[in-house]
Amino acid sequence: MMKEEVLSVLVSNHFGVLTRVTNLFGRRGFNIKALSVGETENPAFSRITIITEGDEQTLNQIQKQLSKLEDVKKAVIIPDDLLISRELLLIKVSADAENRPQLDALISEYSAKIASQQSDCLTLELTAAPEVLNLFIEKMRSYGIMEMCRTGSAALALGTQTVYHDAK
Repeated sequence: MMKEEVLSVLVSNHFGVLTRVTNLFGRRGFNIKALSVGETENPAFSRITIITEGDEQTLNQIQKQLSKLEDVKKAVIIPDDLLISRELLLIKVSADAENRPQLDALISEYSAKIASQQSDCLTLELTAAPEVLNLFIEKMRSYGIMEMCRTGSAALALGTQTVYHDAK
């Protein structure tokens, strides 16, 4: 049975590491649905958050293959019940005097921020769980989405356990 999982990968923070990680996916025929990467609180490390899908055997294979890479310190699948995940959405929508009250209501309902406003459009910013962003995008379609960009998920496991535990 295919399922979507979030991988948290702690890597050395230097040139070429992301390329080696993504090349592994390409060589093995694994799909990356979303990807985000950034430096951690320790500048020697970066965290790569990867959303991928597959059956249990495939997902375990991905985790094992990642763990074999020299620059990967730890690769863990974060279980759904321990997952906290957020994405950033920037979305530009048509706005005029007629639809502005409804837009303002949705902006308030979703706790979005107005990043920029012109006489005929708004650029909105929303940070939320991926499923909340999906709902917000659907509601914005009726106003005319001019352009949008969203990041991949940034994710952590709940509780005191960290990706540093037992890292090589």
